[in-house]
Amino acid sequence: MKSLFKHIVFKGGLRLFFWLGKLLRKQQLPKISKIIATILYRLPWSRKSITLDNLKIAFENKYNEQELKDILKKFLQEVISIALEVAFIVKKKELLSHWAVAAGLEHLDNALKQGKGVIALSAHVGNIPVMLAWLAEKGYPVAVLFKEGKYLPEGFLYRLISSYKIYPIPFHSDREVPKEIIKALNKNMIVFILADQSRRGVYARFFGKLVQCQKGAFLIALRKMCPIIPVFITRQENIYKIKVYQSINMSDDKNIVEYIEQYNSLLESIIMQHPEQYYWFHRRFKKMKLL
Repeated sequence: MKSLFKHIVFKGGLRLFFWLGKLLRKQQLPKISKIIATILYRLPWSRKSITLDNLKIAFENKYNEQELKDILKKFLQEVISIALEVAFIVKKKELLSHWAVAAGLEHLDNALKQGKGVIALSAHVGNIPVMLAWLAEKGYPVAVLFKEGKYLPEGFLYRLISSYKIYPIPFHSDREVPKEIIKALNKNMIVFILADQSRRGVYARFFGKLVQCQKGAFLIALRKMCPIIPVFITRQENIYKIKVYQSINMSDDKNIVEYIEQYNSLLESIIMQHPEQYYWFHRRFKKMKLL
């Protein structure tokens, strides 16, 4: 019964956002986002509590209770803004060239020249759909590993991703996914993997805690000897900035945890600069160990 209710709410929410995306002008999106976020902030719901708990763990010595609640308010507005922006882009068939600027594209260009494909390591920070669509629009061969939302309409993300000429790699099982990623790499594609969620793998440092981290991207990169490059997107006032970093230098003589912690350290620094732009809804610290 609870799942059915959530499915109905999500489906209704999608319809609302796509209706607003068709109706509103771009300059109206921030104001509407703030109104919806203010309403959500005042309602008691589990994901809001999870977010505040995550913020307390990550910033336990940096912000007080009120400052954490202020970040929570800004985070909710950011989530709503992203949803409305995606709906706006889809409904208006908006080109992305003026939505973002990019730095470090030469790292992707040089990596693609090797002909081995590229693993682009990213995270749930900023507007991921804008980043992927912007790069695809610029002619980059983009693929993305994704998982359909539990309460979303069947095939929703697959259709959305495919409509922007991005190669979709749906997550079906831990056994099948590496094969699909390798297929895309063999086509010299840039495979985006959001590697920041808690999944079985290894424990590595993140915000002063040992948390469960995915290792699949690094194992595939070592197997294929392909570049693995961090790529992130953040909102900078009225425009998004995509930043491509230098590839992580990988060799067999290092422990896989060292590579993961390089990625975690970079992600942590980005979150520290833009705490409201990280997706705090998921239980990142669900299974953690103290150092």
